Amino acid sequence: MICIFAGDGSLPKEIISSLNKKKIKHIILNLSRSKIKNSINIKIGQIGKILKILKEKKVKEAIFAGYVQRPNLKNFKLDLKAVTYLPNLINAFKKGDGNILNLAKKILNNNKVKVIECHKYCSHLLLNKTPTKSKPNPNDFKDFKKGKSILNALSKYDNAQGIILDNGYILAIESAEGTDEMLKRINKIKRNKKFSGILIKLPKTKQNLNYDLPTIGFKTIKLCIKSNLKGIFLKKNQNIFLDQKKSINYADKNNLFISAI
Repeated sequence: MICIFAGDGSLPKEIISSLNKKKIKHIILNLSRSKIKNSINIKIGQIGKILKILKEKKVKEAIFAGYVQRPNLKNFKLDLKAVTYLPNLINAFKKGDGNILNLAKKILNNNKVKVIECHKYCSHLLLNKTPTKSKPNPNDFKDFKKGKSILNALSKYDNAQGIILDNGYILAIESAEGTDEMLKRINKIKRNKKFSGILIKLPKTKQNLNYDLPTIGFKTIKLCIKSNLKGIFLKKNQNIFLDQKKSINYADKNNLFISAI
């Protein structure tokens, strides 16, 4: 039995759809702000409830998928089991989302539940080439090399997965706001300017690739085009790319390249 810890976004739905098609037994613990069919609503602080459900359903594997809004520690409600992890939770919250997920994985492992890759049952969501008609040029690769170096340097802070450069100039670095909000900022900066600049979205150095893979989808493509960017660089087989057919068609119509290298 597999458990999907479902946050917001399209990724949990993609995984659920793949499991249904393959007739793989699963349960869904809903951490999102939306209704999900046949799911059980839970909150992050209900560790005791979560472990009880996993034991009752004889869950052996777990998948983390989607965005989960980090709660305010001051208003964070914990059940009795979660209270026993309070020092670890406080420490993880101080260090960032990656450390919160690592703690969740540790708790599950201690209860004989293995956390697996979010794409294990839907590898079609990964990209390993340049599927668009437009291709990156040598200057784009120079920007990619610089952007990758910057993101690698920032990885120790467990924050940025995205950066936007334009001919060597840094226009924006992703913060806790996420990629889409960063692109909205860029839209204001680049309004009415020609198409130039690239979005680079990569896993953090030493990031656990079992979960929290950088993700883009149709909304990301639309925002890049609206912001007059000319391309997107991803990491080969290490980025989730949702709504691929729709996104690639729209990118081709607007001369945007999408490249996994």
